[in-house]
Amino acid sequence: MKPLEWIMLGSFVAGLILTVWKLYAFLPVRRLSDDDTTPESVELLERIMQECDRNEPGLDDEALFEKIIAHPEFDSAHFWRFNLNRLRHLIEHYRFKEPHFRL
Repeated sequence: MKPLEWIMLGSFVAGLILTVWKLYAFLPVRRLSDDDTTPESVELLERIMQECDRNEPGLDDEALFEKIIAHPEFDSAHFWRFNLNRLRHLIEHYRFKEPHFRL
C-alpha cells in the first residue's frame, strides 16, 4: 500500500472511532431519576387511577385527572410530565391489560 492509502485508511478508522464515541456519549444509557415511563411508575399511576375511580365512579377524564393530581401518593416532582393526554394513554394501556375495566 502506498503512503496516501495508509493515510486515507487511518483517517477513515479515526473518523469511525470518533463517530462511535459521539453516539455513545450522546445517547442516554442511564434512566433518568424522574422517568415516569418505568413499569414501577406506570403501576403506581394505575393504582392511583383505580383508587380514584373506586372512590368516585363515573368521572370523566378531566375530573379523574384532577383527582389523581390531588391524591396524596401522587408525586408532582416525579410525574411532572403527567397531563390529560398521558392519563388517556394510561387508561387505554390499562384497558388492554384488563379488558373488563371501564372508566
